[in-house]
Amino acid sequence: MSDVPFCNAYADDARARAYATLAFPGTYHLAFRDLPPLLAPASPASPASPASLASPASPDRRALDFGCGAGRSTRFLRALGFDVGGVDIAPQMLAHARAADPSGDYRLVPDGDLSSLAGLGFDAALSAFTFDNIPGDAAKGRLLRGLCDALRPGGRFVNIVSTPDLYRHEWLSFSTARFIGNRTARAGDPVYTEILDVPDSRPVEDRLCPDDDYRRLYAEAGFILRAVHRPLGRPDEPFPWVTELRVAPWAIYELEVPAP
Repeated sequence: MSDVPFCNAYADDARARAYATLAFPGTYHLAFRDLPPLLAPASPASPASPASLASPASPDRRALDFGCGAGRSTRFLRALGFDVGGVDIAPQMLAHARAADPSGDYRLVPDGDLSSLAGLGFDAALSAFTFDNIPGDAAKGRLLRGLCDALRPGGRFVNIVSTPDLYRHEWLSFSTARFIGNRTARAGDPVYTEILDVPDSRPVEDRLCPDDDYRRLYAEAGFILRAVHRPLGRPDEPFPWVTELRVAPWAIYELEVPAP
């Protein structure tokens, strides 16, 4: 994949306002349903204790939410017991995160530059859908190396991304029917979805990144790949699944920084 000029769909106040209303509906439920055992520390933190990106905390409880957007995933991590801070490149999204969670720690980082986080020794990091929006191997690689540098040795990184199948099927929370080019897209090509759970129906542009490319990028950044999870819907769940029972919309990569 080559680097291609790209417009962040979420650096837009109307989009940010719509996205800020999302919780974990429909297809999104599958992205978060199985995370607790992958991430949860042993004991819960007090919800009243705001996170600080650089402050000391109890062992195994400091987490970074990379690409936190309007703070949905940051609040999810706090509910699991982490002292958590969120970072994003979109001021519009961060404004909604702070409005919803005034005691939270939400910070703007320069696009492609995580140098301010290097050496902070986080125990865990989560990135929910952020890498879908990042164009090109070079940009993805820089950010993955930055995340590796921000974690302590043995630290965990969970990366949730869209599978190529997401852009080729219909879902409870997404439609791709109008975007015929998605069916023949190759690595690095733009692909599009419509989010059905928000009032903003404008297409969201992502970049296709297959499993083989992610695995190579993780290795180049210094991560050990521990497991890949592809969650499917279950018949007993309270959702009118569309394709989710037979095709996984998400890939959840469980990664680790090597110990010295």
